[in-house]
Order: sequence, then C-alpha cells, then structure tokens
Amino acid sequence: TAFMPKQVQTRKRLNRFWTCLCNMVHAKHSGLTALEENKLKILAVDCLTAMKAHKTFRVLSKELSLPAGVLNRYIHGYVMPKADRAEKVISFFTKNYLTKLLESAKSRSSKFIVTAGILSQPFLLNVIAFNVRKAFASVIVNSRIDAVLTAAVDGVPLATAVANLLSTKSIYAKRTQEIAFSDHYVSKGTAAKPIAAPFYLPRSLLKKNDNVLIVDDVIRAGTTFDALMSICNQAKANVVGIFALFITSSAYRELKKKHKVHYLILLEDSVTK
Repeated sequence: TAFMPKQVQTRKRLNRFWTCLCNMVHAKHSGLTALEENKLKILAVDCLTAMKAHKTFRVLSKELSLPAGVLNRYIHGYVMPKADRAEKVISFFTKNYLTKLLESAKSRSSKFIVTAGILSQPFLLNVIAFNVRKAFASVIVNSRIDAVLTAAVDGVPLATAVANLLSTKSIYAKRTQEIAFSDHYVSKGTAAKPIAAPFYLPRSLLKKNDNVLIVDDVIRAGTTFDALMSICNQAKANVVGIFALFITSSAYRELKKKHKVHYLILLEDSVTK
C-alpha cells in the first residue's frame, strides 16, 4: 500500500505516453503531423468556446450530438477532442456560424462588402485558414505550397493566417515600390483591362517553379487579381490554387476553367467591393 502513490504516478505517465504515441500514429495516417493535429484540436476548442458564449450546454449538446459533460470538459481544457471530432466541430462552426458572419458582411443598403470585422479577428482567420487547408488538401499532399500570395492591404491578414497554418511564407504585392535587395516584378495590364497603377513585388520573394496559392477577401477577376496573375506569369511560378472569402459567379466560372478555385460565399455579379 505504501508504494501505491508511485504506482499510480507510473500508470499516469504510461497513459500519457501511450496517448501521445497513439496521437502521433493517428496523425501520420490522417496526413497531419502531430503538431498540425494539436493545432486542429485547439481550434476546435476555440470554436466550442465561441459557440458556448451564445448558447447553453444543453442547446449546444443537441446541435453537436455530444454529451454536455463532454463539451464542458473540452471547453475547460480537461481533455482534448480527437482529430476527427475536432474537424467535425470546426466544420459545424463554419457552416452554422462563420457563413452567417460572412453573409452579414454584405451591406443590405448598398453593393459594398465590409470585411474589416472578420479580417480583424485572429480566431475567425484561423477557422478560415482551416477551411483553406481542407479545400486544397490534395494539392498539399501531392506537392507543396511555396508561397501564399495576395494584394495589399485587405488580403494580408488572411494570407498570413493561411501561410502560418501551411507553414509557408506569406507575400503580398503593393502599389508602392519600396526599397528591396532585389528588383521588382511590376504587374502589367492588357488592352482590355488597363491599370492605372501597377502592383510591385520584390523578385527575391517569388522564384521560377514556385507553387503559389493566391488568396484574397473578395475576387471579381478585376485589375487586382489580374495584377497577381501577371506577377506569377513573369516569375514563371505555378498557381496551384485560388481562394476567396467572396467571389462573383462570373469570376468563378472563368477562373475554374484553368485553376482549382474555392470560396466561402458566392456573390451575384451585381455585388461589388
């Protein structure tokens, strides 16, 4: 009996060891590293916490088909959800909460879209980044993403969150040519779509054969998007995917002919930024 405390401690250490080992094995088979899987679980807990701020455990339990006691332990950090359950929680939050927030960004009194309230919240950006990773999972598995490209300034927070989750770099083109240790790519317009002011990107940030994921808050296939494509073409980089929070139906129809395109909200062509 005197040795019982040590035996209990030993069992607890073994349990933690086997739990970590099982998580690592599961992560390997799910295509995620152990670190990525832990990020997934933490994000799921953040989603639960955000939902719990507006609903009781009873209501949340019914919506997620999970016992209230389990949800309580997740939210208070006593245990972590398994990876598959964590993914379901994040997907549920995206469908039932994030989508509504995005829809509210469309002004009812005008044609403008106001994304500042979403792009200023790191938690929401992390949820969006999860959706980007999920959408381009096949690209990530079969190749690599060397850079997440966007245009300053609205797309920068989104590109940063996505790049952080994908463990790659975030680069953005600007309308001002700043001092750099290399020359700049300068976006070029066309006869059909001339540009008033070009975008610039230091050449050192984008190399030949780099795999690029283009992201932006709103894509209408206008001059800003054309500028990003022009820069990628000059660099001879590969555009492996395009993601937008909002994209017009005409832009989506056109872009999906040549690229893998994903979005969260599809806009009528009459809606502009």
